Amino acid sequence: MGRRNSKRSRMDIFAEILEVITRYPEGVRITRLSYGVGVPVDRLKTQVEALCSNGLVRRSTNEEDVLYGATSRGLEFLETYWKMRSFFEILGEEP
Repeated sequence: MGRRNSKRSRMDIFAEILEVITRYPEGVRITRLSYGVGVPVDRLKTQVEALCSNGLVRRSTNEEDVLYGATSRGLEFLETYWKMRSFFEILGEEP
């Protein structure tokens, strides 16, 4: 994802988090997610927690790592988000 000149909204960042997570079907660690989204780990943790508490992201643990994956609700959010963005672009509006 390319960086925009304008500041990303919270919804844009949530969508980017979900996009990066979907690239790793086995789950992704917070550090890799941070690199993919371009947000520092400490800020990203609060955003990922918000997604987890709303059922959009699942957290799983194994012996050494905490991994994050998208839920079906998260994938539905992502699909709806991209549809809405395209509608706003057609109308010439910023979401």
